[in-house]
Amino acid sequence: MITSARWLLVVLGVATVLVGGFGVWATVAAHTLRTAAASANTALVDRSATASVEQAVSGAVDEIFSYSYADVGKTRAAAQGLLTDAAIRQYDQLFALVERQAPKEKLVVATKVTNVGVELLNDGRARVLVFANQQDSRAGTSQTSYGGTMFAVTAVRRGGRWLIENIETFTSGT
Repeated sequence: MITSARWLLVVLGVATVLVGGFGVWATVAAHTLRTAAASANTALVDRSATASVEQAVSGAVDEIFSYSYADVGKTRAAAQGLLTDAAIRQYDQLFALVERQAPKEKLVVATKVTNVGVELLNDGRARVLVFANQQDSRAGTSQTSYGGTMFAVTAVRRGGRWLIENIETFTSGT
């Protein structure tokens, strides 16, 4: 007959084995999930690919969001070669206002990307967070203003080049 003290030791021993087994299983499962996530997101493991996306998106943003009232057509033409799909429609809608207002106000805007972060990169697609500074001035005046902006873009690799497919601005609903 097992005494109550021995019974308690048996129960605690079994509980210890079960909890330890669960701990080992949880550790292995967590490692498997982390490994799967890393392999699904090239941005986490391939510095060269990540740098390529960062460079392409930074250059494109600098170019398509910088313009001079004297030649807005040059900026629009450049954008057509750097954008695709929904981004073309988004840009055309935004840039129509620029084409109307910039010549009237003699507006010159210089955009410089200050930082980018590749959030996700896989299978020729990337989601990139972009931080940029903009400086605008009006010709013939001493008016200059500065501002910062943040947005996300989805870029796709086509024909060996990264093109911006979508532009997502972060606007507050309040």
